[in-house]
Amino acid sequence: MTKNSEGIENGAVIQYSNRLFFAQTLALGQKTGEITPERTDEIHKDTAVLSHKLITIRADDFTSSTAIRRHIQEAFALTSIGLEYAGEGKLDKSVLLLKKNRTIKFFQIGNTVVENLVTRSKLTLMASKLTVPEQALLPDTAPEEIQIYNDWEREFFDSILQRKLVIDADQVAVDQVSSPRPLTSFEDIEIANRQLDNFELRLSYFQALPPEKVFAPEYHYPLNGDLPLHITKSLMVNVILYREIDFHLTPEDWGNFHDIAFDTEHKTIKKDTHDRLLDWIEHYLKSVGHAAEVRQYAVDYWRHCIQQIEKELNNKHKDFAAASMNS
Repeated sequence: MTKNSEGIENGAVIQYSNRLFFAQTLALGQKTGEITPERTDEIHKDTAVLSHKLITIRADDFTSSTAIRRHIQEAFALTSIGLEYAGEGKLDKSVLLLKKNRTIKFFQIGNTVVENLVTRSKLTLMASKLTVPEQALLPDTAPEEIQIYNDWEREFFDSILQRKLVIDADQVAVDQVSSPRPLTSFEDIEIANRQLDNFELRLSYFQALPPEKVFAPEYHYPLNGDLPLHITKSLMVNVILYREIDFHLTPEDWGNFHDIAFDTEHKTIKKDTHDRLLDWIEHYLKSVGHAAEVRQYAVDYWRHCIQQIEKELNNKHKDFAAASMNS
């Protein structure tokens, strides 16, 4: 190797974070004597070689210390994820595995786990939309497809494709994200997979809605914002006002819903309306043959949508009250 690559190797030994499962396993093995100083040196050399190979494959600018450091950290993170996966999250078991196996084995496992997540994310993103069924003879003015994720959720998908994460816990519907951070633990993988589970359950819920009504030309879609929330909100208003499945929502409908369903004193949807809505979606999905997990997700999602409606109605109520005082 060149002097420069040797420098990368030497630097790699001290680059990993003590918070990594890999570092905790190594520390425990050293403490118990299961991992000898000689074996520790071998592990450090192996991880340095892995880091160098990853840099060679992925780095575009070998003069950028920031890029090189990022790839070194990624090598350690993938190794850590693989070790945590192989050891089932148990430090004592992982110590024995690290003692007996080459470090590259855990890097390969971790890389496979992350690549599987990326592949699943791509497929879920492609599937997370409603398309006009061939048998539905709808006018040309109707949309051909509707995405069932919002802008924050698109950020989630994009982050996974970059092997990063923008949420700290899975959410029924993502309504806030944090700065992208690298995937460093198997818990990160599980959080991402649970979020993808939620998207798949949401797709089942939306696919249960009658497409000839969802894609009706009189239903006007907002250009920005949370489209799945808007569709569900429209359905909720029609269920309460007209007791039917429909997605056409006028300002008059919205005002009538406010008058009937909103408790202005407590600034919440009235309990009887709240319970009626959740009961309705539960029974509807059961009537069309959906499994309990889909029904439970839909109820949780509707509960989330009700909370968003409450915020919107409360803001409108404040605006109305302010206008009345100024008149």
